[in-house]
Amino acid sequence: YDLSQNPIQSSSDEITLSFKTWQRNGLILHTGKSADYVNLALKDGAVSLVINLGSGAFEAIVEPVNGKFNDNAWHDVKVTRNLRQVTISVDGILTTTGYTQEDYTMLGSDDLFYVGGSPSTADLPGSPVSNNFMGPLFFLFFFVIYLFIVICNLVVIN
Repeated sequence: YDLSQNPIQSSSDEITLSFKTWQRNGLILHTGKSADYVNLALKDGAVSLVINLGSGAFEAIVEPVNGKFNDNAWHDVKVTRNLRQVTISVDGILTTTGYTQEDYTMLGSDDLFYVGGSPSTADLPGSPVSNNFMGPLFFLFFFVIYLFIVICNLVVIN
């Protein structure tokens, strides 16, 4: 999705999606460049989130107690950010909360919004993986104050 005509400028946002895969590593979504971005990926079977608002990256890894999320079962992910506070939840049970660095609170992106992969995933800022996601993504919502992107029943088979 090209954000150049409708750029993101938000202090509060939410990402909600479901996925299933056998793949251990893969980019789920990414938007932004240099020091202002959001990256959500599957890394070594865990859900990885990296958010940078311009002053350093906040990184969170959510892992199940037993096994991995690349078990070909559906998993629900919810990421919420309000100013500097970030919460990521997987399957409504496993939750991590933290804060972005310094005092920056705005996410700005007039770049591309990648879902499921990009032409050069390893080169995306903050990307912990080099692979694109393989498997179905369901009900992807990215909500910011003046922008609402909905991609339903999206299947990415790279």
